[in-house]
Parts: sequence; C-alpha cells; structure tokens
Amino acid sequence: MKTKTMIMFTMMSLLMASSFAQKPKPSFAVSAGISSAYYYVDGDVNSSSDFKTGLSAGVSARIPTGQHWGVEPGLFFVQKGGIENVEGMSAKTTLNYLEMPVDMYYTKRNRFFFGFGPSFALALSGKAKLNDGSGDQTIDLKFGSNEEDDLKSFDAGVNLLGGYRFANSMFVSVNVNSSVSNLSNEPGTQFNNAYLGIRLGYMFGNKATKEAN
Repeated sequence: MKTKTMIMFTMMSLLMASSFAQKPKPSFAVSAGISSAYYYVDGDVNSSSDFKTGLSAGVSARIPTGQHWGVEPGLFFVQKGGIENVEGMSAKTTLNYLEMPVDMYYTKRNRFFFGFGPSFALALSGKAKLNDGSGDQTIDLKFGSNEEDDLKSFDAGVNLLGGYRFANSMFVSVNVNSSVSNLSNEPGTQFNNAYLGIRLGYMFGNKATKEAN
C-alpha cells in the first residue's frame, strides 16, 4: 500500500514539474464539494446500492498543450460507497479514497471546460454501519488482495469532467467517475464504485478572457 502511495505522489510530482516547461503557463486550482456515490455488484446475485453523499476536496493543475487543449492532473480526497436496505436490515458503507484523475481537457476563453481521462485511486479506510432494527453496528473494512480482505485497495477508473469558470476565477465543476477494475476478492464476483461529484473552487493563473481566440 505504501508503495502504491509513493507511485501516485511521484506521478503527480512529475506532472506538476513538467508544467513549468509549458507555454502558456499552467493554472492551479483548489476545490471542494460533495460526492454522490454508489456501488454495483455482479455475481450470483446482481445488485446496486442506493446513492450515498460524501465529501470531495483536492487540488489540480491545468497544463496547456495547445490553444484550447491541455492535461489536468489532480489529487483529491473522495468518499465513495453506498446504502443498501434488504429485508429490514440497512447497511451504509463509506469508502475513503485518495484519487488522482488525469484528464485531457478542452476550454475556450478559459470559461466552459470539458475533460475526460483515467483515474487512479488508493483506499485509505472504510467502514460499514449495519442496522438490523435492534441497533447500530460499525465494522472497519480491510483492504488488500487476500481472501480475508473485504476489498482491493487500488481502484482504476474513467473520469468525465465539465464546468464553468467565472471572471473572478471561481469555478464550478461536475465529474462522473466509474471504476473499471474489480475490487472484489471473491471469485466470480465483480464489485465497482461509481460517483457523481460537484465541486466549487478557485483557479490561480491564466485569467478567463472575453474575446474569442
């Protein structure tokens, strides 16, 4: 787990460092908001959870590669998971991840922007709160690749991004993220995360322009 964390931070550092060689200069952003997450399971019984609201916050760098195109790596804390209600029992699962999306983005006049690309996430912690009607029970989830672990720790996915940047450099963004890697350690079972994120943020550098390029 420590090795994967170091790899993620190394990749982020290299991408950030390379941005200083680009022209025009890169922009940097901080943002925070909510995630509306669920998970879906394919196995003997196929099911999907209800949506669960969590937190999402982090930083990103916008690195231009042309007049309108560029690369936008980021590093975010994202809460995933879901809620299930089955036969009088409820289960609320919270999965905390450190996530690094690497989006190819398009923007014109630095106002509306759109992006897409891969994402890489590492599980930090997780809990399942169970209630059978007689009281709550909280279980700490274990992450790893062994049979006794609840879920795998590494989550690879795809990310879609859209948003609008205001003249004062504040921006609002919406992203849809779905994992493509199987997080289940049980043979014949597929477990995947997905979430919708909404963030409000501030961007430093490369002011939005009024005139078309």
